[in-house]
Amino acid sequence: MLNTKRRAPDRKAEPRAQSRELAPWGGEEVDVDRFYAESWIDLLNRQRWLSKKLKLETAPWQVDQNAGIITFERKDGALVTAPVQIIGAWNPRTHIFRWAWDHPMVVQRLRNDAERTRWFGHKHGIEELTEKSLKMDEKEAWQMTALAMKVNGSHGVYRAPTEGPVIFMTLGQPKVRK
Repeated sequence: MLNTKRRAPDRKAEPRAQSRELAPWGGEEVDVDRFYAESWIDLLNRQRWLSKKLKLETAPWQVDQNAGIITFERKDGALVTAPVQIIGAWNPRTHIFRWAWDHPMVVQRLRNDAERTRWFGHKHGIEELTEKSLKMDEKEAWQMTALAMKVNGSHGVYRAPTEGPVIFMTLGQPKVRK
């Protein structure tokens, strides 16, 4: 977890049973350290499942921001589509991560998961989730995206390489068409 500056929660967090169900954060107070840890484990498990089932590692991809859909074209000719939200962009040259809720190239409808993650940050006093941009390494960018995935109950994450920054996105339920 990043070195966070947090305010003390207003009330003690109640323990929650761990669940593999996709349930977005409902606004309740949580144990932030546990939530971070669970989000990382969830990310690893979901990414392993997506990799094994969908085989998207080398598939060309395209995001239609107006439709809110990401499309992958696999080598076997199958098209994989999923609802998508952009969480942020990480620049490997400068090591700056910029949240999508503040990025001018991201349309409003694809900022919802990032906005909800910022709300989670405000509620729990986590500055990394409320600052527009942060200096961090790529693993920390993955951690921010894992947290966004858990806060929003997303099915997984896609790390989209580009010629410039790396775009981190959360994915809804994927569909495969042959």
